[in-house]
Amino acid sequence: MNYHEFCDHCPGCRPALMNVDTGERLADNTPIMVAVNHIWDTDTTYAERKAFIEVTCNNSRSLQDIDLATGLMQKIQKAVDQIDERSVQ
Repeated sequence: MNYHEFCDHCPGCRPALMNVDTGERLADNTPIMVAVNHIWDTDTTYAERKAFIEVTCNNSRSLQDIDLATGLMQKIQKAVDQIDERSVQ
């Protein structure tokens, strides 16, 4: 993948998750993606979103980018875990 400058309005500059069984991208209306998109849209700063793309797409090794992206990934993981817990109950 070529370097891509982060843009808040670019659909490719958003998190995407994959179904490991099918190899397909999860649709935006799945419970997990609804939660991920909600976090992305309401619970992140521009710096966090930019750092996430820098680390995941552009392979940034900047400690600042890694710290910000890790924090965002932890928010996403927490939301995914809560969905998994609800689906088991």
